[in-house]
Amino acid sequence: MKTIYCSRNNELTKVEKIRQNSWVQLINPTLDEIHDVATELNLPIEFLNDALDTDERPRIEHRGPATLLMLHIPYSDPAVKNLYDDVKYKTIPFGIVLTGGHMVTVCKESGFINKDFFVQQSLILDEHNQSYNLFSILNQVAHVFADASKTLDESISKAEDELSKSYRNQELYTLLYLNESLIYLTTALKNMMHVMNRMQKDSPLPMDSRARLLFDEALVEVEQVYSITKISQINLNNVMDAYGNIIQNNVSHIVKLLTAVTIVLSIPTLIASIYGMNVPLPYQEEPGAFTAIIISMVVISGIVAFLFQKKRYF
Repeated sequence: MKTIYCSRNNELTKVEKIRQNSWVQLINPTLDEIHDVATELNLPIEFLNDALDTDERPRIEHRGPATLLMLHIPYSDPAVKNLYDDVKYKTIPFGIVLTGGHMVTVCKESGFINKDFFVQQSLILDEHNQSYNLFSILNQVAHVFADASKTLDESISKAEDELSKSYRNQELYTLLYLNESLIYLTTALKNMMHVMNRMQKDSPLPMDSRARLLFDEALVEVEQVYSITKISQINLNNVMDAYGNIIQNNVSHIVKLLTAVTIVLSIPTLIASIYGMNVPLPYQEEPGAFTAIIISMVVISGIVAFLFQKKRYF
């Protein structure tokens, strides 16, 4: 889907055709839409196609008057209903292309970069404010990562509470998929820091004092979120190892208990089976034979149960 916005009197207005100082928003665009935008703005078509490749790495690239900033942003997969079914929280590529007074954003899913964001941040689409607009987006990306990290921490805490009183693998699968989500986030944040450090070093875009301050804030925020997410990942790995052993010990205890109970119950079953056969048996003609057999079953089973108890089989 292609949507075009243009700045008029410091306001963002939706228009039909690309004009000067326009923002072109491409959300899961068709090949024709990509071709039309690339042709009209004289952009390398690879800049737009790369943002739709889920394996594309974050980077900054210049080609002629166009500058591409490729990032990864958090994404919650609506198709995954339960956390133990699959990885719900992932990252997807998000491309920003700057050329002249135009800005093009490309992503397979609709995200936080929308008209409301531009209005809230009072962003103006012209070539003199491109750096500030870009760094505002970077700052917002950092906040989105922080929110995603907080959501993952809450999901991990909930899964840990359920796992502590469960013998099933379901909660362990939940932690496994949440760990994969943390890997997505830490990888994306690390790559984003690398790109921002390169931008800081090479200065590919002009920065005034206001843009420099916003860029520094975004970089600090990204570094903080990366540190928190990395710690969460390490803690989760330790928790998964510990709870994996706990579940295995719990299951072993249950198997040991059931085995001991089966042995105790097999004694009266064996005696009853012997005296239930249709063959001559000792003392079968005695008046108290049935009572003696019952008492023997109870006594022998009790002795075996007592021995098992002393050995802590129960």
